[in-house]
Amino acid sequence: MENIGFSKVTLGTDTNNLSKYNTIFCDSLQALEWAYKNGLPESAIIKTSAPAMLWDKKNNVQNIESKWTINELEKFQNTIQKMTENIFDLAMNVVGVERELALVVSQSVYKFQSVIYKAACLEECDFTDPRLFISIDGKAGPTGNIMNSPWDKLLQSNASFSIINYTLQNDEWNILTTQGVSYWRRLKIAGIETIIYRLSIKLMRLLPSWMFTKELFIPNENELNIEIASYLALHGVRITNISPEFSSNIKDTMFDEDIAKIYETIFPVVRKRVEQWVVPSAIGATMTLFKSYLEEQLKQFAVLVPSWEKVITKSCAMNRVVLANSPSNLKGFALAYACKKNNILLMSSQHGVTVEISKAHANNMSNVILDNSVADVMFAYNAKIVDIEKKTFFNKSKHYNVGMPLRLVRMLHKRAIDKPVLPMIYISTNLYHAGLSISPKVDYIRALDEHKLVNNVLSMIPYNVCYKTYPDINRRYADTDPVLEDIKNADNINLFSDKIDMRYLVYKYRIFITTCATSTLGWPVMSGNPVVFINRKYNNPLTDDALESLSRGLFVFNDNESGFHDNLRNFLSQPLEEIERLWKEKEAARREMIREYFSSHKSGAGKRSAKIIIDQYLQ
Repeated sequence: MENIGFSKVTLGTDTNNLSKYNTIFCDSLQALEWAYKNGLPESAIIKTSAPAMLWDKKNNVQNIESKWTINELEKFQNTIQKMTENIFDLAMNVVGVERELALVVSQSVYKFQSVIYKAACLEECDFTDPRLFISIDGKAGPTGNIMNSPWDKLLQSNASFSIINYTLQNDEWNILTTQGVSYWRRLKIAGIETIIYRLSIKLMRLLPSWMFTKELFIPNENELNIEIASYLALHGVRITNISPEFSSNIKDTMFDEDIAKIYETIFPVVRKRVEQWVVPSAIGATMTLFKSYLEEQLKQFAVLVPSWEKVITKSCAMNRVVLANSPSNLKGFALAYACKKNNILLMSSQHGVTVEISKAHANNMSNVILDNSVADVMFAYNAKIVDIEKKTFFNKSKHYNVGMPLRLVRMLHKRAIDKPVLPMIYISTNLYHAGLSISPKVDYIRALDEHKLVNNVLSMIPYNVCYKTYPDINRRYADTDPVLEDIKNADNINLFSDKIDMRYLVYKYRIFITTCATSTLGWPVMSGNPVVFINRKYNNPLTDDALESLSRGLFVFNDNESGFHDNLRNFLSQPLEEIERLWKEKEAARREMIREYFSSHKSGAGKRSAKIIIDQYLQ
């Protein structure tokens, strides 16, 4: 669940005697063992959403998310889009509210759905009967600790509610790294354009700003942004990395009465939403949390705007533009507002293939406000995403179809030395959300789906298979994914759990297996080697059009079809040479698939984008 930034309220309890509690909230096996040692009755009801806690199916361990059937969760998800559009319109009608601030309000309501989701798991008795919440502290990743559900905020009105903070012992958590990847491998993938980009930033920083009449600000990077910047640098455009500059004399400029007006305007819509999903006793606490969250977001926006403005107005260049990665967030909205105030265009480029193939995005369940809601200019990989984004409610961008960056394109041009030697890799996209997600299945059920795939397919094929875990940088649950025990017990599966991006491993394998319509798919598809794609009906499936196209270009298996596991296992058990022969037969269809859903151009995305910027926006 997303960390929405509330301060923790800790209520006192006797940590030496937990015998008086017969119902607790806990998402950690280690914490539960500690609680048993401190008097918690073995018969106590444990309410949890953690797959590892539910794995042994003990009678006293209950899935707190069990109320969320597929139908209920689909109903919850499919009603979010219209609500956020309504919220945006309401915010825009408040005097003094401009587009970027209305986007902050709308996205705040969208993100708060994860709290409503959790609040809907509570029962009336949770607000009256004795309850204990064991809150987990531990290493968690760059966004902070998101391992805890907001039970401490929601149940404060219960006089019999207590909290214990438990710190994980022998704790470890790693983030994304290139450790273990050779310098030459990284250089080969990054390419000369990345070297030009890095050197340009360092050298141009040493030169006086008056030497440049054109400047490109980059607040954050992606593959295409780096390529664009490298070509602009070669044409004399100064490239400057920026970040907001906070100072003690910058205060939030939004007065309490302005925040009150916004809250008062959207209150009826949010209240109706909350009443629809939570029990009566949870309504007040949930609305209080929403008000606090909204106020925090609005005040952060008010501080971020002058902090960005302080940076972008330093330049002496007559012509300036900003090129951002994924600006559809609080920082991006503030940057967009600062740019607008100073007549500077905000540009962005696509970050991976997802929107054009994902039914979850098509149904507006994944990310309601996309980058084209805030950027003046968007550089896209293909015509398909341009068509989709132009039709979205929040669209404001001018779109250009420029193709994929070279980092992806060059995957198709492997040297003989890169000939793969290992048979197969399964690239897992099994990411737990600990709350609202793009799937109408809760975390525990998705873990069971992965468990069945490992035991009924991967462990039974006559080849060694590498199982690569998703390199999640933000820790969702305290315990190790229970599916990994299945992998360790399989004779033919090697676990790869290092937080290394798939791009650095593509060259090693002959056959790729993956699932879910995510940006992960781009790397194996552009490798040119056989790709087996598992289309899961209830976990980020392909759109109907993408399913038809990808079925012609890749090997696609639908998990809702009869004999799914048997059919997939039989296919993967064939001689590798036969799979490669069948793959070659799909070559013509695959070229068309790539042109339509991945890259409209064979190469030159950075150069094409840079020319557009120079010719049309930096004159």
